[in-house]
Amino acid sequence: MTPLRIGLVGAGAHAAEVIVPTLMSTPGVQLAAICSRGSSAAELADAWGVEGVQAEVEEFLKVGEFDAAVLCSTPAAHEAALAVAPEYGVSLFVENPPAFGAAAIHRFAQDNAARPKPVTSFVDAHLRYAAMSRVALEHIAAHGRVMHVAMDCHTDSPRATVWDRDLLDSFLLSSGAQPLAVMAELLDWPAADTLTSAEVTQTRKDDIFVTADFTTRTTRGSLRMSNTRNRFAFETTVTCADGWSVSWTLDEVVVYRPGDDEEPRRVCSPLLLGGEKAGYSAAVREFRDACLGKTESRSTVEQNLVVMEWIERLRA
Repeated sequence: MTPLRIGLVGAGAHAAEVIVPTLMSTPGVQLAAICSRGSSAAELADAWGVEGVQAEVEEFLKVGEFDAAVLCSTPAAHEAALAVAPEYGVSLFVENPPAFGAAAIHRFAQDNAARPKPVTSFVDAHLRYAAMSRVALEHIAAHGRVMHVAMDCHTDSPRATVWDRDLLDSFLLSSGAQPLAVMAELLDWPAADTLTSAEVTQTRKDDIFVTADFTTRTTRGSLRMSNTRNRFAFETTVTCADGWSVSWTLDEVVVYRPGDDEEPRRVCSPLLLGGEKAGYSAAVREFRDACLGKTESRSTVEQNLVVMEWIERLRA
C-alpha cells in the first residue's frame, strides 16, 4: 500500500512530543516534511530525518509535495490553512482548536462544499478516540438512544493566557474543546442552541469553573469543567433508553445493568502506549483511512462547527 504522505505545520512541544511520534508509528502514514515560520521546523525535522521548511502555512500547503497536512500550530495558523485548503485541494487533520471562532469554519464549510469533491477534514478531538472512550461508545451504541449525559472534565491548565486571548477564552479553546466534542458526539452533533444554560465562575484571577447544560428533543446533558486540578481528570456517565448506564474515565469503563448487582468492568492496559490511550493514534488512523477512501471522517471541520459555536456562547 502506498503510504499517505503528510506535511506537518507546527514544530512546538506538542508536535515534537505527541504528533510526530504518533505519525511516525502509524502504519500507512509517511511524514514528508515539517513547516514552521521560524527555525524550529528544521531542528525537529533533522531529529526525525525528514525535510524541514521555513515558510508561511499558505505557501507550504500550495507547493508542498504531500497528500494531506496535519495542523499543529496556533489557531491563527489553522484559520489561514482552512482558508486555502479547499482551493489547493489539501486534506486537513487539525489539532484543537481549529480556529478562534466559528466564522473561519463557516467559510471553510462553504468553500469545501463548492468543490466537485470536498477535501477530507478531521479535527483531532482525541478524547473521543481515547482507548476507553472507544470501548464506552461501543457499549452505548449497543443500548439504543442516549437519555442523559453527565460529564466532568478538569485539568491543571491553562493557568495563564495563550494566543493573546483572555484566560477564559484560553481555557475554552485549549482545554474545553475536548470535552465539548465528546458531548457533541453523544448528542449526535446537534445545533448550537442545544446549549440551554451555562455559568462561568472565576473565583481567583487564574481559577475557572464552567458548568453547561444541553437539551435536545430526546437527550439532556450536563458538563462541568475547570482548570483547578493538578492533573487531567475526565469522567462521564451515559444513561441509555433501556436503563443501562456506561461510566468511563481514561483508565476504565464500567457498565451498569438494571436489576443486576454485577458491574462489568474493563481496565485500560498499563502496557498501552500513551498515544493509543489518549486517542491520538486512533484519530490519525481514521484520518488516514478517510483520505484513502476506506471510511468516512467522524470528526470533520464542518461537524466541529457546533463546538466552536458553543465556545462562543460560553464566552458571552
